[in-house]
Amino acid sequence: MKKYLTLKNLGWFLTALVTFMLGMSSISKIMGTEEMVKNFTFMNLLPYLALLGFVELGGVVLLIMPKTSKYGAVLLSSYLSGAVALHLAMMGGAGVMTPIILGLAVWSAHCLRSYSIK
Repeated sequence: MKKYLTLKNLGWFLTALVTFMLGMSSISKIMGTEEMVKNFTFMNLLPYLALLGFVELGGVVLLIMPKTSKYGAVLLSSYLSGAVALHLAMMGGAGVMTPIILGLAVWSAHCLRSYSIK
C-alpha cells in the first residue's frame, strides 16, 4: 500500500500554498493594482513596484523547481525579511506576522521536500 501522507508530500503542499500566495502578490505588483500602488506610494517605493514583483516571481519559480529550491528559499526569505523590516519601520508593526509566517512556510516547504527521510 502506498503512503500519501508523507513529509515530502507535506512539503509539496506547502510549496503549492506559498506559490499561490506569493504568486498572486507578485502578479498584482507587476500589474500595478490600485492597492499595491497605494501601499508603495505610502512607503515611497513606487518606482520599485514592478522590480519587486519580478524578484518575488523569480523566487517563486526557483522554489518550485527541486534543483533550485534552496536558491528560491534564500531569495524569498530575503525578500520577506525586507517586508518585515518595512512593516516594523513604517507601519508600526501592523501586518508583520504575514511575511514572518510566509518565510517560515518557504523554508519548511524546502526542507520537507529536500531532506525527508525515505
